[in-house]
Amino acid sequence: MTISMKVFGSHKYSFQYPAKYVFKIVLVPEKVTTARGFHYVLLVDTSGSMEGFKIELAKKGALELLNRIPEGNKVSILSFGERVNLLAEAVNPTGASRAIQDLTAEGSTPFYSALLTAISLIKKYEMPSYLILLTDGNPTDVTVLDNYKGLEFPSNVKVIAYGIGDDYNEILLRLLADKTGGIFEHVSDVNEIVKLLPKAAVTKVGAQDVTVDMKSEGQVKLFNFEGPPVRLNAVESAVTIWGELTLPSNYSGDILRVTATYFDPATRARQTMSQVLSVQVASTTEQYNAGVDKDLVAEYNYYVLLDKYGKDLSAANLGEATKTLNQLTQLAQQTRRLDMMEQTKRLQNSLEQTRRLGSVEATKRLAKEVQSEVTKKLRST
Repeated sequence: MTISMKVFGSHKYSFQYPAKYVFKIVLVPEKVTTARGFHYVLLVDTSGSMEGFKIELAKKGALELLNRIPEGNKVSILSFGERVNLLAEAVNPTGASRAIQDLTAEGSTPFYSALLTAISLIKKYEMPSYLILLTDGNPTDVTVLDNYKGLEFPSNVKVIAYGIGDDYNEILLRLLADKTGGIFEHVSDVNEIVKLLPKAAVTKVGAQDVTVDMKSEGQVKLFNFEGPPVRLNAVESAVTIWGELTLPSNYSGDILRVTATYFDPATRARQTMSQVLSVQVASTTEQYNAGVDKDLVAEYNYYVLLDKYGKDLSAANLGEATKTLNQLTQLAQQTRRLDMMEQTKRLQNSLEQTRRLGSVEATKRLAKEVQSEVTKKLRST
């Protein structure tokens, strides 16, 4: 098998009262092969605000992206400005260069229409896909967030969204990333897009067309992916799926069964693997408490609070954000994980600097930075 799966649960025992049971599923590529058979759909904002150096740098980054995509994949190019334009459809990476070079910026931002066109294109070819979005502004065609919540993405697509500058809607880009298990990247310096865009090219994968399903006596609630089941277009690096369920009182038996099916690019065949977590009834309070993985629970609660902190900032609620960050700091210390302690220290420094500036613009900028960091952290924990 080209990927492995490990499942961790927070409790070994049940007791006289129901409890929150936290679980973590980790998929790891053990053997990788060249990534082929993917459809890259590049959606570029060419509205008037992108005119000048922004569009030129975007073109430069996009051309480098095409250079990094391995042969055996398809590329489609869409622009949205005065109108939505399909500039290249399911061509080889090298065949899309002219479409990028000819991009010019003018007009408004018909973002919703562009997304609908991209989704239709992905459905048409039924290939595992990467939808790469690049924008610097707010939509001008459909502005109500609920409309975007209702978008139905194919199960085989991952959104990688790049927001440039301070004027785009980070809540919207975060929403699109979350719906597909993707990431949202805040680009504060437009010059960075030349380095960031090429990183969206996936050169090696351990698995494609992955489905991870969970069965339990109670309802399974996932935290960092939609589902169950969780559907991934590929496993490029380690993937962690967090969730929770209710552990019934005095329950004995299998509490969670996890099954993963995927296409193995090495054998060109579908593979299946599964793991079951079980619990027993504790005879004493001491036995029950000793069987709780407190580190796993603290880690889960840390990510839940990190997510809340980003949302507090996007709501411009600095008071609540400060309280949440204080709780995050305490949890980071409980986990004893250096990366979490360093992250909370960076977050504290950024929040203090934003408070000193005392402007709405500074708060909005911090919200974008944190929401971007949250999506990347939740997809790679």
